[in-house]
Amino acid sequence: MNKIINSEYEEQKIVVKYLELIGAKFTAIPNSTYTTSPAQKAMNTAMGLRSGLPDLFIIIKEKPFFIEMKRKKGGVLSENQKEWIDKINKTGIKAYVCNGFEEAKEIIDLYK
Repeated sequence: MNKIINSEYEEQKIVVKYLELIGAKFTAIPNSTYTTSPAQKAMNTAMGLRSGLPDLFIIIKEKPFFIEMKRKKGGVLSENQKEWIDKINKTGIKAYVCNGFEEAKEIIDLYK
């Protein structure tokens, strides 16, 4: 029997519900906001939007960290994502890659 693998979107929605449940301060980074409008793309770039930044920025007990969400199986980091995660981790702020809600919950619970 084939087991259905949730999309990254579905996994991240579950993480967001969990973050709300525990009262964490967080925001999603809108890097996946797709537009075919050249004008909107130019505005986004001019306003500082850059690809590759992890999906979620979270603060729990005054400790900030990032999570890049991937689906449980088959998710691949882009070169931009690898570069951002490497640069962030060199600052002393942690950036994690989590395959699915369960991995993200384990990381989040380290900060509770």
